[in-house]
Amino acid sequence: MSTLPQNNASETQQTRHMIKRLILKEFHMYQKQFAAYVIGLLIGLTLIGMAKTWAFYAGGMILLVLLICVGGFAIQTSLLNERREHTLTFMMSLPMTPMTFFWSKVLANLVLYLVPFLIVVAGTAFLVLFTPLPDGILIWSFLIYGFLATNFFISLSAALVLESEGWNIFVQIAVSTFVGPFMVVLGTIDAIGKKIETNDIVLSQEALSIFALELAVILLSLAFARAVYRRKDSFL
Repeated sequence: MSTLPQNNASETQQTRHMIKRLILKEFHMYQKQFAAYVIGLLIGLTLIGMAKTWAFYAGGMILLVLLICVGGFAIQTSLLNERREHTLTFMMSLPMTPMTFFWSKVLANLVLYLVPFLIVVAGTAFLVLFTPLPDGILIWSFLIYGFLATNFFISLSAALVLESEGWNIFVQIAVSTFVGPFMVVLGTIDAIGKKIETNDIVLSQEALSIFALELAVILLSLAFARAVYRRKDSFL
């Protein structure tokens, strides 16, 4: 009887070790590419920090494009390429279950995306608070970053459950097209749009509602992907 808990503990430890190894594999394989993305994001933040109109728009465009690209690159390289190159056969030879593979991919993509994402969020907060940029732009910026993160998790969840590369590309393009309209909608909300050019940082009820909605969509997309993936008895 006492061997059963020991066996379960051993299997849990082995699963955690396998997930850790797979995450480190993803990081080591693509660390140079992500370093290039980080450099580009730092250039964008530098332009924004110049507090000039042309530099602000140029830097903002760089941040938006690269944050979308870095999420797409993580998903493309860690999931879609494995299917295209048929490297999942190697994964099937490892002592791991489909759910172990699922969580390793979720956590690996999360780490790869959060590093540049958090650099941008922290860099934006620093620039807004310690440069002539209007402080009111902070909440507006964070809402946009939250929307980009939501798009990333939707794309990641789709890549985990959809086997068609064409449909995955469609999902990534579809969610990206809503970034511009979302920014416009934010500007039309008085509690958010009218504060952009002021020095008042106001976390309004509308902003809190949007943050909550973004978080809810992220959690629901992951829950849906997990529910679908756990029904699989293989990686294919």
